[in-house]
Amino acid sequence: MQAPGKIILFGEHFVVKGKPALALAVKLYAKSTITVGDDKHILYAKDMDAVVDLDSDNIPEKYKPFKKILEIINEEYGSVKPFKAELSSNIPVAAGMGSSAATAVAFTASLLEYLGVEYERGDVSRIAFEAEKITHGRPSGIDNTVSTYGGFIYYKGGAIERIGIEWPGEYVIVAIDTGIPRNTGEVVRDVLDRYDRFPDVMKPIYDSAEVIVEEAITLLRGGRIREVGELMSINHGLLVAIGVSNKAIEEIRYAMLEEGAYGAKLTGAGRGGIVIGLTPSNYVDRIIYKLMNMGYRRTMKLEPDNNGFAPCPNRGLNSGLSIKTPP
Repeated sequence: MQAPGKIILFGEHFVVKGKPALALAVKLYAKSTITVGDDKHILYAKDMDAVVDLDSDNIPEKYKPFKKILEIINEEYGSVKPFKAELSSNIPVAAGMGSSAATAVAFTASLLEYLGVEYERGDVSRIAFEAEKITHGRPSGIDNTVSTYGGFIYYKGGAIERIGIEWPGEYVIVAIDTGIPRNTGEVVRDVLDRYDRFPDVMKPIYDSAEVIVEEAITLLRGGRIREVGELMSINHGLLVAIGVSNKAIEEIRYAMLEEGAYGAKLTGAGRGGIVIGLTPSNYVDRIIYKLMNMGYRRTMKLEPDNNGFAPCPNRGLNSGLSIKTPP
């Protein structure tokens, strides 16, 4: 199975206090392939060249989410026979693009496929969310949701709605990796601590973030892309106010805007990771050229993924598998 990464166009951090966010699945993927094993449940993390026995009580912290997934599926669906699971990903790690959630979703879906049981997409998202709690402490749930369902996802208070918006082909989202990793759980805790210290100040910021999300959906549906870009920059200003920007992010943002981007903002937890810019397609090359000359070598032109998790190319589903997708 493969599961897409994501960008948050609007609303990150604010979802933790019940405000909405708008995310978009993109064509970068985590992949999980499972074959029959001998007598253990073995995980091979290809990108890390690491082999982990998930039956062991002493495994590295970073692989405990996969052990949790196996335990949940064992309990809810019956004992999983021995396997060899291979994981790989081309989603930047610790960059705000949902790499851990996409890997959890891909692994969960591939395990359920391996069992040959009937399940719904909501089951995959729910199980992956439990793994995300181990990774991030208090995640919002948006990463596993968008990786599961694909497309535009409106998320508020645990409820999801897939928004039927067709992305206009003449506009592009450019993503630039700051190259600065950060701990999402730590950043989220810092923001919540600030909220607790200054609730009367922070609440209006969170209320404004909610208005931005609703307005952005209206503008996207109306094809008013330049104004969507403006809202991205306004949303970024709110993220600066809650303390999750830094010098590299601001440097990248201003370079994008100087080269014609309609708007630019951090995406995800912040303090590093990815910066996204919304731009007409004919400005993309000059934006990328400028950022690469500034030393930012990892640049991406992002395309939407409308499928969510799905079989890897050239790999079919088990004959006994039935995935139910909400209408």
